[in-house]
Amino acid sequence: MAGTVAKGNRLQVMARKLLEADGYVVHTAVRSSQRVGPSWKPFWISQTTDIFNAFDLIATRIDPPRPLRFIQVTVIGNVSERVKKVDPVPINPAVASVEIWAYVGGQKRLDRRYKDRKVWLPRNYFQMYFKERNWEPDAMDREFVREGAAPAVSEKPVAVAPAIAIVRSRQKIKRA
Repeated sequence: MAGTVAKGNRLQVMARKLLEADGYVVHTAVRSSQRVGPSWKPFWISQTTDIFNAFDLIATRIDPPRPLRFIQVTVIGNVSERVKKVDPVPINPAVASVEIWAYVGGQKRLDRRYKDRKVWLPRNYFQMYFKERNWEPDAMDREFVREGAAPAVSEKPVAVAPAIAIVRSRQKIKRA
């Protein structure tokens, strides 16, 4: 399916940009094309060669040093399938972390559990699942994606002078 491949590529690029903005060097699994079929009617297929047949990205960082990160990128509905794919790969947790990044996207929606007030469901983030934590999700393990692209590594934070507001009362002070 071309739609799922394009969406997977887009999610991998988003995850890669987030990691690179955080100072990581990232390697992405490469797509390869193969000619299939008889010589009189050939057609081409495109396949991803995943890293260890399980991971889409490998990330490392030197300054400050961090362990390797083996990352599988998916959407929130396919996490259990990705756990089955990633879990058997033997990776030492002292050397590298094994992660699944599940994208939660879509339009802003109201949380229907609350009838008396408007509570918006969070959207456009990656929920991270770690093998070290037995694949349990935590709301603190979310990487939010900006509406545009992730910031480039070369961008520097802009220093903003603090604004000082002087508030004067308009009431007259009565003196006795």
